[in-house]
Amino acid sequence: MTDQTPQVDLNPASPEKFPLPPGRSGLPLLGETVEYLRSSRDFTERRFRQYGGVFRSHVLGSPTVFLVGPEAMQWIFAGEGKYLKNRWSNGVRQLLGANCLSLIEGDEHLERRRLLAPHFSYATMRGFVPVIESLATRHFERWAAQPGDFTLWPSMRELAFEIALTLIFGQDAVDVPFLTRHFQTWTAGLFVPFPVNLPWTMFGRAMASKKAMIDYLDKVVAERQKRTEQPPDLLGSLLQHREDGEQPLSRETIVEELQLLLFAGHDTTVTATSNLMLLLAQHPDVLQRGREAVASLEGPLTLDGLRAMPYLAQLIQEGMRLIPPIGGAFRVTTRDVIYNGYRIPKGWTVPVGIRYAHGGANWPDSERFDPDRFSAERNEHKKSGTFIPFGGGPRICLGQHFAMVEMSVMLALLLKHYTWELVPGQDLEYTQIPFPKPKSGIQLRVRRLG
Repeated sequence: MTDQTPQVDLNPASPEKFPLPPGRSGLPLLGETVEYLRSSRDFTERRFRQYGGVFRSHVLGSPTVFLVGPEAMQWIFAGEGKYLKNRWSNGVRQLLGANCLSLIEGDEHLERRRLLAPHFSYATMRGFVPVIESLATRHFERWAAQPGDFTLWPSMRELAFEIALTLIFGQDAVDVPFLTRHFQTWTAGLFVPFPVNLPWTMFGRAMASKKAMIDYLDKVVAERQKRTEQPPDLLGSLLQHREDGEQPLSRETIVEELQLLLFAGHDTTVTATSNLMLLLAQHPDVLQRGREAVASLEGPLTLDGLRAMPYLAQLIQEGMRLIPPIGGAFRVTTRDVIYNGYRIPKGWTVPVGIRYAHGGANWPDSERFDPDRFSAERNEHKKSGTFIPFGGGPRICLGQHFAMVEMSVMLALLLKHYTWELVPGQDLEYTQIPFPKPKSGIQLRVRRLG
Protein backbone atom coordinates (compact mmCIF):
# COMPACT_ATOMS: atom_id res chain seq x y z
CA MET A 1 0.00 0.00 0.00
CA THR A 2 1.13 3.50 -0.77
CA ASP A 3 -0.47 6.82 0.00
CA GLN A 4 0.06 10.46 -0.72
CA THR A 5 1.21 13.08 1.72
CA PRO A 6 -2.07 14.39 3.17
CA GLN A 7 -3.22 17.92 2.48
CA VAL A 8 -5.28 18.98 5.47
CA ASP A 9 -7.42 22.04 6.05
CA LEU A 10 -8.73 22.04 9.61
CA ASN A 11 -10.81 25.21 9.24
CA PRO A 12 -12.21 25.32 5.71
CA ALA A 13 -14.31 28.37 4.91
CA SER A 14 -17.01 26.26 3.19
CA PRO A 15 -16.53 22.58 4.07
CA GLU A 16 -19.80 21.63 2.37
CA LYS A 17 -18.20 22.46 -0.98
CA PHE A 18 -15.79 19.56 -0.63
CA PRO A 19 -16.92 16.07 -1.67
CA LEU A 20 -17.23 13.10 0.62
CA PRO A 21 -14.62 10.38 0.07
CA PRO A 22 -15.51 7.71 -2.50
CA GLY A 23 -17.21 4.56 -1.24
CA ARG A 24 -20.64 3.21 -0.41
CA SER A 25 -22.92 2.87 2.59
CA GLY A 26 -24.12 -0.69 2.04
CA LEU A 27 -27.38 -2.07 3.42
CA PRO A 28 -29.82 -0.04 5.51
CA LEU A 29 -28.91 -0.16 9.22
CA LEU A 30 -26.25 -2.85 8.79
CA GLY A 31 -24.18 -0.97 6.22
CA GLU A 32 -21.13 -3.11 5.39
CA THR A 33 -20.63 -4.37 8.95
CA VAL A 34 -20.95 -8.09 8.14
CA GLU A 35 -18.17 -7.98 5.55
CA TYR A 36 -16.02 -5.82 7.83
CA LEU A 37 -16.36 -8.21 10.78
CA ARG A 38 -15.61 -11.21 8.57
CA SER A 39 -12.14 -9.80 7.83
CA SER A 40 -11.35 -6.13 8.44
CA ARG A 41 -8.02 -6.55 6.68
CA ASP A 42 -9.52 -7.98 3.46
CA PHE A 43 -12.28 -5.37 3.65
CA THR A 44 -9.78 -2.52 3.76
CA GLU A 45 -7.43 -3.96 1.15
CA ARG A 46 -10.20 -4.49 -1.39
CA ARG A 47 -11.45 -0.92 -1.03
CA PHE A 48 -7.95 0.52 -1.00
CA ARG A 49 -7.34 -1.06 -4.40
CA GLN A 50 -10.63 0.34 -5.66
CA TYR A 51 -10.65 3.83 -4.14
CA GLY A 52 -7.14 4.64 -2.88
CA GLY A 53 -6.01 5.72 0.58
CA VAL A 54 -9.19 7.59 1.58
CA PHE A 55 -12.62 5.95 1.34
CA ARG A 56 -15.91 5.83 3.22
CA SER A 57 -18.23 3.08 4.38
CA HIS A 58 -20.83 2.43 7.08
CA VAL A 59 -19.74 -0.13 9.70
CA LEU A 60 -20.60 -0.89 13.31
CA GLY A 61 -23.51 1.52 13.24
CA SER A 62 -21.61 4.60 12.09
CA PRO A 63 -20.58 6.37 8.87
CA THR A 64 -16.85 5.74 8.67
CA VAL A 65 -13.88 7.14 6.74
CA PHE A 66 -10.85 4.87 6.36
CA LEU A 67 -7.43 6.54 6.03
CA VAL A 68 -4.60 4.24 4.98
CA GLY A 69 -0.85 4.63 5.50
CA PRO A 70 1.68 6.11 7.94
CA GLU A 71 0.95 9.74 7.05
CA ALA A 72 -2.69 9.10 7.83
CA MET A 73 -1.74 7.60 11.19
CA GLN A 74 0.32 10.69 12.02
CA TRP A 75 -2.65 12.90 11.17
CA ILE A 76 -4.96 10.84 13.38
CA PHE A 77 -2.58 10.85 16.37
CA ALA A 78 -2.02 14.61 15.98
CA GLY A 79 -5.76 15.21 16.01
CA GLU A 80 -6.43 14.13 19.61
CA GLY A 81 -8.29 16.95 21.34
CA LYS A 82 -8.24 19.12 18.20
CA TYR A 83 -10.47 17.53 15.59
CA LEU A 84 -10.70 13.92 16.82
CA LYS A 85 -11.51 12.16 20.06
CA ASN A 86 -11.48 8.55 21.19
CA ARG A 87 -14.46 6.36 20.34
CA TRP A 88 -15.50 3.19 22.14
CA SER A 89 -18.65 1.17 21.64
CA ASN A 90 -21.39 1.51 24.23
CA GLY A 91 -20.68 -2.04 25.40
CA VAL A 92 -16.99 -1.37 25.97
CA ARG A 93 -17.77 1.84 27.83
CA GLN A 94 -20.08 -0.02 30.18
CA LEU A 95 -17.61 -2.82 30.81
CA LEU A 96 -14.46 -0.71 31.23
CA GLY A 97 -16.06 2.05 33.30
CA ALA A 98 -16.47 5.66 32.21
CA ASN A 99 -13.80 6.96 34.62
CA CYS A 100 -10.84 4.81 33.53
CA LEU A 101 -7.89 6.22 31.59
CA SER A 102 -8.95 4.79 28.22
CA LEU A 103 -12.31 6.56 28.23
CA ILE A 104 -11.72 9.98 29.78
CA GLU A 105 -10.89 12.93 27.51
CA GLY A 106 -9.04 16.23 27.37
CA ASP A 107 -7.30 17.72 30.38
CA GLU A 108 -8.62 15.00 32.67
CA HIS A 109 -6.98 12.37 30.48
CA LEU A 110 -3.66 14.22 30.38
CA GLU A 111 -3.68 14.71 34.16
CA ARG A 112 -4.46 11.04 34.80
CA ARG A 113 -1.61 9.98 32.55
CA ARG A 114 0.72 12.33 34.39
CA LEU A 115 -0.26 10.76 37.70
CA LEU A 116 0.07 7.17 36.46
CA ALA A 117 3.14 7.50 34.23
CA PRO A 118 5.81 7.13 36.97
CA HIS A 119 4.44 3.69 37.85
CA PHE A 120 5.15 2.39 34.34
CA SER A 121 8.62 3.79 33.67
CA TYR A 122 11.60 1.59 32.82
CA ALA A 123 13.10 2.45 36.20
CA THR A 124 10.02 1.09 37.98
CA MET A 125 10.15 -2.08 35.87
CA ARG A 126 13.68 -2.81 37.09
CA GLY A 127 12.43 -4.33 40.34
CA PHE A 128 9.77 -6.40 38.62
CA VAL A 129 12.18 -8.43 36.45
CA PRO A 130 12.97 -11.07 39.16
CA VAL A 131 9.24 -11.48 39.89
CA ILE A 132 8.40 -12.06 36.23
CA GLU A 133 11.34 -14.46 35.85
CA SER A 134 10.22 -16.55 38.85
CA LEU A 135 6.61 -16.82 37.72
CA ALA A 136 7.46 -17.50 34.08
CA THR A 137 9.98 -20.20 35.00
CA ARG A 138 7.41 -22.01 37.14
CA HIS A 139 4.88 -22.02 34.29
CA PHE A 140 7.41 -23.00 31.61
CA GLU A 141 8.63 -25.93 33.72
CA ARG A 142 5.02 -27.08 34.01
CA TRP A 143 4.60 -26.86 30.23
CA ALA A 144 7.78 -28.84 29.63
CA ALA A 145 6.77 -31.54 32.12
CA GLN A 146 3.58 -32.38 30.26
CA PRO A 147 3.97 -35.77 28.54
CA GLY A 148 2.13 -34.75 25.37
CA ASP A 149 1.14 -31.56 23.62
CA PHE A 150 -0.88 -28.66 25.02
CA THR A 151 -2.67 -25.56 23.77
CA LEU A 152 -0.52 -22.46 24.21
CA TRP A 153 -3.17 -19.71 24.29
CA PRO A 154 -4.98 -20.58 27.56
CA SER A 155 -1.66 -21.49 29.22
CA MET A 156 -0.13 -18.15 28.23
CA ARG A 157 -3.26 -16.36 29.47
CA GLU A 158 -2.89 -18.06 32.84
CA LEU A 159 0.76 -16.99 33.09
CA ALA A 160 0.15 -13.38 32.00
CA PHE A 161 -2.79 -13.00 34.38
CA GLU A 162 -0.75 -14.30 37.32
CA ILE A 163 2.08 -11.91 36.46
CA ALA A 164 -0.36 -8.99 36.32
CA LEU A 165 -1.92 -9.96 39.65
CA THR A 166 1.48 -10.32 41.32
CA LEU A 167 2.77 -7.00 40.03
CA ILE A 168 -0.40 -5.24 41.21
CA PHE A 169 -0.88 -6.90 44.58
CA GLY A 170 2.64 -8.10 45.41
CA GLN A 171 2.75 -10.68 48.18
CA ASP A 172 -0.83 -10.08 49.30
CA ALA A 173 -3.03 -13.14 48.98
CA VAL A 174 -5.80 -12.72 46.40
CA ASP A 175 -8.38 -15.20 45.19
CA VAL A 176 -6.75 -16.09 41.87
CA PRO A 177 -9.38 -18.66 40.74
CA PHE A 178 -12.21 -16.21 41.51
CA LEU A 179 -10.56 -13.33 39.65
CA THR A 180 -9.51 -15.55 36.75
CA ARG A 181 -13.02 -16.90 36.26
CA HIS A 182 -14.69 -13.50 36.32
CA PHE A 183 -11.93 -11.87 34.28
CA GLN A 184 -12.41 -14.36 31.45
CA THR A 185 -16.20 -13.89 31.47
CA TRP A 186 -15.77 -10.10 31.60
CA THR A 187 -13.31 -9.89 28.68
CA ALA A 188 -15.43 -12.28 26.58
CA GLY A 189 -18.14 -9.61 26.50
CA LEU A 190 -15.98 -6.62 25.60
CA PHE A 191 -16.26 -6.91 21.84
CA VAL A 192 -19.63 -8.53 21.21
CA PRO A 193 -21.33 -6.78 18.25
CA PHE A 194 -24.70 -6.38 20.02
CA PRO A 195 -24.28 -5.67 23.77
CA VAL A 196 -27.61 -6.68 25.25
CA ASN A 197 -27.54 -6.68 29.05
CA LEU A 198 -29.70 -9.69 29.84
CA PRO A 199 -28.64 -12.48 32.23
CA TRP A 200 -28.42 -15.18 29.54
CA THR A 201 -26.39 -13.14 27.02
CA MET A 202 -22.61 -13.02 26.82
CA PHE A 203 -22.70 -9.30 27.52
CA GLY A 204 -25.04 -9.75 30.47
CA ARG A 205 -22.75 -12.35 31.99
CA ALA A 206 -19.81 -10.01 31.39
CA MET A 207 -21.57 -7.19 33.26
CA ALA A 208 -22.27 -9.51 36.19
CA SER A 209 -18.60 -10.54 36.29
CA LYS A 210 -17.53 -6.90 36.13
CA LYS A 211 -19.60 -6.17 39.23
CA ALA A 212 -18.12 -9.17 41.01
CA MET A 213 -14.57 -8.03 40.17
CA ILE A 214 -15.24 -4.40 41.13
CA ASP A 215 -16.72 -5.44 44.48
CA TYR A 216 -13.76 -7.69 45.19
CA LEU A 217 -11.12 -5.14 44.13
CA ASP A 218 -12.85 -2.40 46.12
CA LYS A 219 -12.52 -4.47 49.30
CA VAL A 220 -8.84 -5.14 48.57
CA VAL A 221 -8.12 -1.44 47.99
CA ALA A 222 -10.09 -0.43 51.10
CA GLU A 223 -8.08 -2.86 53.22
CA ARG A 224 -4.81 -1.56 51.75
CA GLN A 225 -5.76 2.04 52.49
CA LYS A 226 -5.75 1.23 56.21
CA ARG A 227 -2.01 0.51 56.18
CA THR A 228 0.40 3.17 57.35
CA GLU A 229 3.08 1.95 54.93
CA GLN A 230 2.52 0.51 51.47
CA PRO A 231 4.56 -2.37 50.00
CA PRO A 232 6.54 -1.80 46.77
CA ASP A 233 3.93 -3.12 44.35
CA LEU A 234 1.78 -1.31 41.81
CA LEU A 235 -1.22 -0.91 44.08
CA GLY A 236 1.04 0.44 46.80
CA SER A 237 2.40 3.02 44.38
CA LEU A 238 -1.08 4.12 43.36
CA LEU A 239 -2.12 4.53 47.00
CA GLN A 240 0.87 6.56 48.15
CA HIS A 241 0.67 10.32 48.70
CA ARG A 242 2.71 12.03 46.02
CA GLU A 243 5.82 14.00 46.91
CA ASP A 244 4.43 17.18 45.36
CA GLY A 245 1.67 17.21 47.98
CA GLU A 246 -1.16 16.07 45.70
CA GLN A 247 -3.66 13.61 47.09
CA PRO A 248 -3.64 10.06 45.76
CA LEU A 249 -6.27 8.88 43.31
CA SER A 250 -9.73 8.12 44.69
CA ARG A 251 -10.59 4.53 45.58
CA GLU A 252 -13.17 4.34 42.80
CA THR A 253 -10.63 5.52 40.23
CA ILE A 254 -7.96 3.12 41.49
CA VAL A 255 -10.38 0.18 41.27
CA GLU A 256 -11.30 1.03 37.66
CA GLU A 257 -7.65 1.53 36.74
CA LEU A 258 -6.75 -1.85 38.28
CA GLN A 259 -9.42 -3.53 36.22
CA LEU A 260 -8.18 -1.74 33.08
CA LEU A 261 -4.58 -2.71 33.85
CA LEU A 262 -5.54 -6.37 34.18
CA PHE A 263 -7.09 -6.16 30.71
CA ALA A 264 -4.44 -4.02 29.01
CA GLY A 265 -1.56 -5.96 30.52
CA HIS A 266 -3.00 -9.33 29.75
CA ASP A 267 -4.60 -10.05 26.37
CA THR A 268 -2.22 -7.88 24.34
CA THR A 269 0.83 -9.55 25.92
CA VAL A 270 -0.72 -13.00 25.47
CA THR A 271 -1.42 -12.27 21.82
CA ALA A 272 2.02 -10.86 20.99
CA THR A 273 4.02 -13.54 22.84
CA SER A 274 1.95 -16.51 21.64
CA ASN A 275 2.08 -15.39 18.02
CA LEU A 276 5.83 -14.80 18.31
CA MET A 277 6.32 -18.37 19.56
CA LEU A 278 4.36 -19.56 16.53
CA LEU A 279 6.48 -17.46 14.14
CA LEU A 280 9.71 -18.74 15.69
CA ALA A 281 8.53 -22.35 15.37
CA GLN A 282 7.84 -21.66 11.69
CA HIS A 283 11.25 -19.97 11.14
CA PRO A 284 13.95 -22.20 12.65
CA ASP A 285 16.77 -20.01 11.29
CA VAL A 286 15.46 -17.00 13.20
CA LEU A 287 14.86 -19.17 16.27
CA GLN A 288 18.50 -20.30 16.18
CA ARG A 289 19.72 -16.71 15.97
CA GLY A 290 17.60 -15.93 18.99
CA ARG A 291 19.19 -18.80 20.92
CA GLU A 292 22.64 -17.53 20.00
CA ALA A 293 21.70 -14.03 21.16
CA VAL A 294 20.92 -15.26 24.70
CA ALA A 295 23.67 -17.91 24.91
CA SER A 296 25.85 -15.73 27.14
CA LEU A 297 23.10 -15.14 29.72
CA GLU A 298 24.16 -16.29 33.18
CA GLY A 299 22.45 -15.97 36.54
CA PRO A 300 19.26 -14.06 37.28
CA LEU A 301 17.91 -11.79 34.56
CA THR A 302 18.24 -8.04 35.00
CA LEU A 303 16.80 -5.11 33.11
CA ASP A 304 20.25 -3.96 32.06
CA GLY A 305 21.11 -7.45 30.85
CA LEU A 306 17.96 -7.65 28.74
CA ARG A 307 18.57 -4.24 27.20
CA ALA A 308 22.09 -5.32 26.29
CA MET A 309 20.63 -7.92 23.89
CA PRO A 310 19.06 -5.87 21.07
CA TYR A 311 18.07 -8.95 19.06
CA LEU A 312 15.51 -9.81 21.76
CA ALA A 313 13.76 -6.50 21.18
CA GLN A 314 14.03 -6.96 17.40
CA LEU A 315 12.25 -10.33 17.64
CA ILE A 316 9.42 -8.86 19.69
CA GLN A 317 9.10 -5.78 17.48
CA GLU A 318 9.00 -7.78 14.26
CA GLY A 319 6.43 -10.14 15.75
CA MET A 320 4.21 -7.18 16.64
CA ARG A 321 4.75 -5.60 13.23
CA LEU A 322 3.78 -8.71 11.30
CA ILE A 323 0.89 -9.65 13.63
CA PRO A 324 -0.11 -6.55 15.64
CA PRO A 325 -1.67 -7.62 18.96
CA ILE A 326 -4.32 -4.95 18.42
CA GLY A 327 -5.31 -4.37 14.81
CA GLY A 328 -6.70 -0.90 15.38
CA ALA A 329 -8.88 1.47 17.36
CA PHE A 330 -11.45 4.17 16.59
CA ARG A 331 -11.67 7.95 16.70
CA VAL A 332 -14.58 10.27 15.93
CA THR A 333 -14.46 13.72 14.34
CA THR A 334 -15.45 16.61 16.61
CA ARG A 335 -15.97 19.00 13.69
CA ASP A 336 -15.95 18.99 9.89
CA VAL A 337 -12.43 18.54 8.60
CA ILE A 338 -10.90 18.32 5.14
CA TYR A 339 -8.36 15.57 4.42
CA ASN A 340 -6.73 15.23 0.99
CA GLY A 341 -9.51 17.21 -0.63
CA TYR A 342 -12.34 15.20 0.97
CA ARG A 343 -14.78 16.30 3.65
CA ILE A 344 -15.10 14.19 6.79
CA PRO A 345 -18.24 15.42 8.59
CA LYS A 346 -18.49 15.92 12.32
CA GLY A 347 -19.47 12.75 14.17
CA TRP A 348 -18.02 10.29 11.63
CA THR A 349 -15.78 7.46 12.76
CA VAL A 350 -12.11 7.31 11.71
CA PRO A 351 -10.40 3.94 12.40
CA VAL A 352 -6.75 3.75 13.49
CA GLY A 353 -5.46 1.13 11.04
CA ILE A 354 -2.44 -0.28 12.85
CA ARG A 355 -2.39 -3.47 10.79
CA TYR A 356 -2.21 -1.53 7.54
CA ALA A 357 0.48 0.88 8.69
CA HIS A 358 2.64 -2.18 9.43
CA GLY A 359 2.56 -3.44 5.85
CA GLY A 360 2.73 -2.28 2.26
CA ALA A 361 5.38 -0.27 0.48
CA ASN A 362 6.80 1.29 3.64
CA TRP A 363 8.21 -2.11 4.64
CA PRO A 364 10.34 -3.95 2.06
CA ASP A 365 9.01 -7.49 1.61
CA SER A 366 6.45 -6.68 4.26
CA GLU A 367 4.95 -10.18 4.58
CA ARG A 368 8.34 -11.68 5.49
CA PHE A 369 9.29 -12.34 9.13
CA ASP A 370 12.60 -10.47 9.31
CA PRO A 371 13.71 -9.13 12.74
CA ASP A 372 16.81 -7.56 11.17
CA ARG A 373 14.63 -4.82 9.73
CA PHE A 374 14.67 -3.35 13.28
CA SER A 375 18.47 -3.43 13.55
CA ALA A 376 20.42 -0.20 13.95
CA GLU A 377 21.83 -0.68 10.45
CA ARG A 378 18.50 -1.02 8.63
CA ASN A 379 16.17 0.86 10.98
CA GLU A 380 13.17 0.40 8.70
CA HIS A 381 10.79 1.70 11.36
CA LYS A 382 12.38 5.16 11.51
CA LYS A 383 9.56 6.80 9.56
CA SER A 384 6.88 8.01 11.96
CA GLY A 385 3.59 6.19 11.62
CA THR A 386 4.98 2.96 10.19
CA PHE A 387 5.40 1.05 13.49
CA ILE A 388 2.64 1.73 16.00
CA PRO A 389 1.83 -1.46 17.98
CA PHE A 390 1.21 0.65 21.08
CA GLY A 391 -0.65 3.42 19.24
CA GLY A 392 0.65 6.97 19.23
CA GLY A 393 0.08 10.56 20.22
CA PRO A 394 -1.43 11.49 23.60
CA ARG A 395 -3.04 8.04 23.84
CA ILE A 396 0.04 5.92 23.28
CA CYS A 397 -0.12 2.84 25.53
CA LEU A 398 0.93 3.80 29.03
CA GLY A 399 2.06 0.24 29.77
CA GLN A 400 4.31 -0.22 26.74
CA HIS A 401 7.48 -0.46 28.87
CA PHE A 402 5.83 -3.02 31.13
CA ALA A 403 4.76 -5.06 28.09
CA MET A 404 8.22 -4.97 26.51
CA VAL A 405 9.96 -5.97 29.76
CA GLU A 406 7.48 -8.78 30.42
CA MET A 407 7.82 -10.17 26.90
CA SER A 408 11.63 -9.82 26.98
CA VAL A 409 11.90 -11.83 30.19
CA MET A 410 9.64 -14.59 28.87
CA LEU A 411 11.36 -14.73 25.49
CA ALA A 412 14.87 -14.82 27.01
CA LEU A 413 13.89 -17.74 29.25
CA LEU A 414 12.23 -19.65 26.42
CA LEU A 415 15.17 -19.21 24.05
CA LYS A 416 17.76 -20.09 26.70
CA HIS A 417 16.15 -23.11 28.34
CA TYR A 418 13.36 -24.59 26.19
CA THR A 419 12.52 -25.92 22.76
CA TRP A 420 9.08 -26.12 21.20
CA GLU A 421 7.50 -27.48 18.05
CA LEU A 422 4.07 -27.23 16.44
CA VAL A 423 1.70 -30.19 16.58
CA PRO A 424 1.05 -31.27 12.95
CA GLY A 425 -2.38 -30.96 11.40
CA GLN A 426 -3.76 -28.09 13.50
CA ASP A 427 -5.82 -25.22 12.09
CA LEU A 428 -3.58 -22.13 12.06
CA GLU A 429 -6.02 -19.92 10.17
CA TYR A 430 -6.41 -16.64 12.05
CA THR A 431 -9.48 -15.04 13.54
CA GLN A 432 -8.92 -11.30 13.95
CA ILE A 433 -11.55 -10.13 16.45
CA PRO A 434 -11.00 -9.22 19.20
CA PHE A 435 -7.32 -10.25 18.87
CA PRO A 436 -5.45 -12.11 16.09
CA LYS A 437 -5.44 -15.76 17.17
CA PRO A 438 -5.06 -19.06 15.28
CA LYS A 439 -8.21 -21.15 15.48
CA SER A 440 -6.28 -24.02 17.10
CA GLY A 441 -5.00 -21.81 19.92
CA ILE A 442 -1.46 -22.97 18.89
CA GLN A 443 -0.87 -26.56 19.92
CA LEU A 444 2.74 -27.17 20.98
CA ARG A 445 5.12 -29.70 22.43
CA VAL A 446 7.56 -28.02 24.82
CA ARG A 447 10.72 -29.62 26.22
CA ARG A 448 13.57 -28.36 28.37
CA LEU A 449 16.92 -28.01 26.62
CA GLY A 450 19.77 -30.14 27.96
